[in-house]
Amino acid sequence: MLADILFAMKRHKKMWIGIILLVVTTAFCIVTAIQYRHDIKAAYKRLDTYDVNTIKTEFGTMSYIDEGVGDTVLISHGIFGGYDQGIIILRQLVGDDYRKISISRFGYPGSELPKNPTPENQAKVFNELLDKLGIEKAYILAVSAGSAAGFRFVLEYSDRVKGLILLSSGVPVKIKSVEELGMTGPPKIMANDFPMWFVMKYFGFALRSMLGSEVSNDLYEAMLPADPRMQGIAADTDITSTDMPLHYDEYPVEKIKIPILVIHAKDDPLTKYENIEKFLTRVDAEIAIFETGGHLITGHGDSVNKAIKNFMKK
Repeated sequence: MLADILFAMKRHKKMWIGIILLVVTTAFCIVTAIQYRHDIKAAYKRLDTYDVNTIKTEFGTMSYIDEGVGDTVLISHGIFGGYDQGIIILRQLVGDDYRKISISRFGYPGSELPKNPTPENQAKVFNELLDKLGIEKAYILAVSAGSAAGFRFVLEYSDRVKGLILLSSGVPVKIKSVEELGMTGPPKIMANDFPMWFVMKYFGFALRSMLGSEVSNDLYEAMLPADPRMQGIAADTDITSTDMPLHYDEYPVEKIKIPILVIHAKDDPLTKYENIEKFLTRVDAEIAIFETGGHLITGHGDSVNKAIKNFMKK
């Protein structure tokens, strides 16, 4: 009799634990769904608030932001970017004293993905845009995955460039085999709204540790929405990120004669500083190197701003 009672109690205990787990899981799913709908709606609304222009090119329609007056700074944004990420970076780093142009690269918000979304073709679009806007020369700010297009623009259209600024950029690196590259981009599932939102919402500490613990909320939030960036992220992962190492000889950086500024953090987990060290033996460049800061060199905003503005004033 006692054994039967104990067995029944044990069985009911397991049942109640199961019910509690079910209730908690259901509540979590409901709260998550509500938060997701609210946050993703705000993300799309935020993306639509920018004053965006378009240009018809041989590679399709491209979208860009053009604001401010003065010497022009054109940004080649990084992965998970677009015109929004680019203009946020420009506003933070160069301020109101310059004309700022942020174009969505191939496959990013408002820009079509052509059949051959190579950095070389992206550089052609940069050149077309400057022609349309009647700009003879500009500084090019190449960020992270946008560096390949930045290098191609400088190498092919050096007469249009006042200076090249490399911010946490990838650089041409000689490799022995494709296997050396390892993973060149995020898992493809991350190029979707819900998975990206979920990681940012519940594992933001990991993302911020890579980007830099003090990354601004504006820049962090600009990774959403992810769906309009899906094609661009895939192109960066499969083509852009592998172009410089796989076509190393097509990036003869020793021939670059325009001024170069290299800004990098030694603890950058995404674009390794050891590659920057090799690159600096090949070019004559000014440098602003920091021991810490992560991929976005956070915590050194004033120093980065000063380095860029002093470089451009020269």
